[in-house]
Amino acid sequence: MNNEMDTRALARKSGMPFIDIGKETPDHKCVELLTEDMAKTYNSIPVRFLNGGVLVAIGDPSQKDLIESLSTHMGKKIYPALADKEAIRRVIDSCYASRALIEVKDESVVETPVEETGGSRLISVISNKGGVGKTHISTNLAKAIADTGKKVLLIDADLGNADVSNKLALFPEFTLYDFLLGDTSLNDMIERTPYGFDLIGGSSGEFKLANINYVQRTKFIRGFRKISEKYDFTIFDLSAGISSTVTDFALASDETLIVTTPQDIIAGYACIKATFQRFKHIEESLINKVEFYQPRKVYQPWVIMNQVTTLKQGLFLFNRICQTTDERVNNMEPTFTVKPEYLGGILYDRDNFKKAEMERKPLSVVAPRGNPAQCMTYLGTNLLERPELRQYKQHLKTGLGRFAMIFGLE
Repeated sequence: MNNEMDTRALARKSGMPFIDIGKETPDHKCVELLTEDMAKTYNSIPVRFLNGGVLVAIGDPSQKDLIESLSTHMGKKIYPALADKEAIRRVIDSCYASRALIEVKDESVVETPVEETGGSRLISVISNKGGVGKTHISTNLAKAIADTGKKVLLIDADLGNADVSNKLALFPEFTLYDFLLGDTSLNDMIERTPYGFDLIGGSSGEFKLANINYVQRTKFIRGFRKISEKYDFTIFDLSAGISSTVTDFALASDETLIVTTPQDIIAGYACIKATFQRFKHIEESLINKVEFYQPRKVYQPWVIMNQVTTLKQGLFLFNRICQTTDERVNNMEPTFTVKPEYLGGILYDRDNFKKAEMERKPLSVVAPRGNPAQCMTYLGTNLLERPELRQYKQHLKTGLGRFAMIFGLE
């Protein structure tokens, strides 16, 4: 009671309203606007929507940057109300523990095997840096899987730099920027392509898309999950780099494909390490928040080695990455493990890649019988298998083998 009386007196002195947060039930949609770290840092909790903004219970009126920081983070006008500090802490613990339970349920749905139930597979394609062929691979994988009769959606989720649209000369009427603004649903953004797969286009040069906050990120992920239910495979071509936005999108998918090259294997290893650290952080947070939570202890990304001179070179470099990962990550980790797997390699063909860029078509359309197209087809076929059943057995058809393939003899 003394704490409440003191807080009421401080509220009057500060010219702020008082709120008995212990008797309030915060709107979970409001709580989603603020990350747990921010809530604890500022000892603040969103309570309910108010006049186009959000009523937020705060514990310290003297923090001058508090309102501005909360407003920037949440993307809303803030109406502060003073509450007892200890009561706010208890409500924060309760609210975010409840939200973690919901997230665990969502993740369990995503991780359910889908081949036997007819569900969708969500696949993210990422890289630590640009120029390694990530978008070429995303578009050709989409075509290779669509060629098998599967229904495929490619999402140009390179937020702020729509590389798929640029490379294929496909410019949908609506883009992810329209979805972010709330003007257009994802359903209305789907465009059929000439290559057998559907496309949701990104937007180029939009600062707001390249720097989305937690709430907007959550909106995208939930929207993508919902729209993917209509497809056998949904492929996300994500931005280059290892920002929190990229890693969160990647880990929200069923599988993460990490693209690297012989010239950039250090960057490829760094990408594996960064996504693993984010994976570990999420699992540790759930352990602390959710009673009896059983954590996933193994993170399993799939590596694609692009621009290799031989298939043996790709496998050799992948093994080097695995050795480094064991020495510098797994040997230091008592609980969690990262276990990279090899999806396959793609032989470099400078002339045909350049031709695909100039004609703005998938490489497998420009040179369907070339070695890189064979590699893309192998990767797509490999993805059709359940992860635990995949085996690396990549080879090229040459000579009589290619002759037989051309005339449909095998």
